[in-house]
Amino acid sequence: MVCEKLKTCPFFKKYKEDLAPTDYDLMIENYCKGPLTHQCARLNYEKEHGQKPPDDLSPIGEYIK
Repeated sequence: MVCEKLKTCPFFKKYKEDLAPTDYDLMIENYCKGPLTHQCARLNYEKEHGQKPPDDLSPIGEYIK
């Protein structure tokens, strides 16, 4: 399963260059294209709050500053 928001995800647009390549690849493979998609903090935030998550919220639930 591939997350429908992957191509437009504000987190990855904003932080792609700042993340270590390994971290970036692991997040994409696990949270955007893999078994942890249903655990993505960004998707869950949107479901719980009815609005888009902050750009700084990563798929694993940590805020990047």
